This record gives sequence, structure tokens and C-alpha cells, in this order.
Amino acid sequence: MKKKILIKVGTHVLGRDNGRLNYNRIADLVDQIIILRESYQVILVSSGATRAGKEFCQFENEKDPLIKRQMLASIGQGRLFQVYSDFFREHSVVTAQALLTSGNFRNKNSFQNMKSTLEGLLENNIMPIINENDVTSHKESSFGDNDQLAALTGAMLNIDLLVLVSDIIGFYTADPKRDPKAKLIRKVERITPELLTLCENSLSEGGTGGMLSKLKAAELATQHGIPTIVCSGKEPDCLLKAGRLESSGPYFTPVNEKKQLSLRGSWMTTSADVKGVIRIDLGAEKALKENKSLLAVGVTGVEGKFNEKDVVLIQNNEGIRIGTGLTNHSNSVIKEFVKTKNKPKGVVVIHKNHLYTLF
Repeated sequence: MKKKILIKVGTHVLGRDNGRLNYNRIADLVDQIIILRESYQVILVSSGATRAGKEFCQFENEKDPLIKRQMLASIGQGRLFQVYSDFFREHSVVTAQALLTSGNFRNKNSFQNMKSTLEGLLENNIMPIINENDVTSHKESSFGDNDQLAALTGAMLNIDLLVLVSDIIGFYTADPKRDPKAKLIRKVERITPELLTLCENSLSEGGTGGMLSKLKAAELATQHGIPTIVCSGKEPDCLLKAGRLESSGPYFTPVNEKKQLSLRGSWMTTSADVKGVIRIDLGAEKALKENKSLLAVGVTGVEGKFNEKDVVLIQNNEGIRIGTGLTNHSNSVIKEFVKTKNKPKGVVVIHKNHLYTLF
């Protein structure tokens, strides 16, 4: 079976300086995807609906920026999909559109339907084109940017490579506009707090993402064993180079091995509504690697407010995500376990049958 590659294309990659779509670039990206499909099953996550909408309307009298964005997206989404479909049709490739919100991921039944539908499309050699449903999304259901949507979709489908296509080449050791000595970072073994801080002010003008959002997407993907590449859509053959792991942009090494999780495990480790965080020591981390339950004796801290049977995130003391699980106790009860000098022995905080790790 072919490996899976998910390609996310940003708004600025698809646009011209005049605010309109760059049809030549879209055609070129489609041509590269056609070649990639000889070796990969390809999923495309594409921004650009709002920009496509601006080709028809501006809505200059609309004062609410959210409503204006949703109105433009409602016009532009159909146009954007039509443009892609027309170019893919030239290669006799059938396309399918999926408009998603984060709520679709948090609901287990919806998650299952999405996963089954997208996998069915791939098995039938149909090209899925995904975007956030900007028309219906709101603050609570929005991804914020399509980088997160791409990473979540990739983890759900257990892909083999995530490619984030931007309008710039990647990450630098400093702001290259201010520091001429700034160097391009070619490989990232681990996403550190320092790297996150370096990129936190890089929100892209006119888009919703930036280097920080790509770092966070790469962090999620690599935790699920998915190597991630950030490349420039303006670079010739950028997708083909990424598919060969020859991109000039940064390569993010997987933190964990890629593993085949059950549907429930895939949902819980990517999309379930996490209510809190439980931190554990090295002994507990070792026990989880041996497929054992998490005991109270190994818990070092707790964050958030949650109840019994809520989904919680498990981190080690370095803040690295270990997995998720259904807790047997509320946050207040677990805090008492942590405070107690004589740790209770044998008390299960998360049973192994309800615990999913990313090792």
C-alpha cells in the first residue's frame, strides 16, 4: 500500500500581490501532486477561500471582521474548490471536498465518520481537498489556522509525511530582516520553548497562521511519529522535493515512533476535549512504556479542573506529551495524592485499558 502524504497550502502561497488567486501557481502545485500520487496517497488541506471570495466582493461596509470573513469564505470556498477541480480534471482525477471544524474532531462519532470517509476516498483514488468551514465556525469551534487542521487530520489518518507549504522558506535562528547573520534552521530534532519563543511574533499578514502555528503543528505531528517539512511554495518543485525529503526548508524529526492506534486511541490522542494535565515522574513514564496503568505514586503534579472519567493529558516533568487517558479521579483528589508524603500504593489514576501513549 502507498504511503500517505498530507500537504497544507497557505493563503499567501495561492495569492498574488493584488489580492487575487495565482492560478499559475495553483496549476503548478496540482501538476506536482499528480506526480506525487504515483508514489503516495495524497491529501490536500488548502487555505484561500477568503481570498477567492475577494475576487467577487469586498463588503467594505461590513464592520464586523468575523462576519466579513465568513461572508467572503462563503463565496470563495466554492470558487477555490472549482479552480482545484478544473486543474485536477485535466489529469482525469476526481476531487472531493471536506469542510471541517474542530467540533467535528472533538465528537467521537463525527471523528469516526470523517476518518472512514477520507480513507474511503483515498482507497478509491479520489483526491480529498480539505478546508476549515469558516462559514459555520466560531471562536470555540475554530482551529485558528489550517496548520492545526492539517496536523490533526494527519494524525487521524496516520500519515507518513506532513508538508506545510508557506510563502517563506522556513525558520531562522533570528529575524533575518533584522539580523543579517540569521541562519536557516535545516533540521529540528526537538521543538524547544526557545524555538517557540523565537517564532511567537511571526503571524502572517492577511493569513491566520505563521511560523508559530507551523511549529505547533509540527509538534503535534512529530509526537505522533509523523515527520514534518516546512517549505516555500515559491520554490520550484517544492512538493516533489519534499516528497523526496530533499526540501531546503526545515525537517522535523519524529519524537515518537509512528504507531497504529485504535479508533478510540486515535481520537483521544488527537482530538478529544482535554480537561486537564497530569504530570508524571520517570518511574511512571517507564511503567507506561511497559503498558502498565498509571498509579498515584508516579504523579508529580496536576493542572486544570476535571472530574472522574474526563479525558486528561499526560506529560512528563519536562512538559513532553506522553499520551492521554480517562482519569479515575477528579483533579482535587489527585492533588491530595500529590501532597501526601506517604504516597498511596496501588491506587490507579488511569487504568491501562483507558490510557493511550505516543511512545
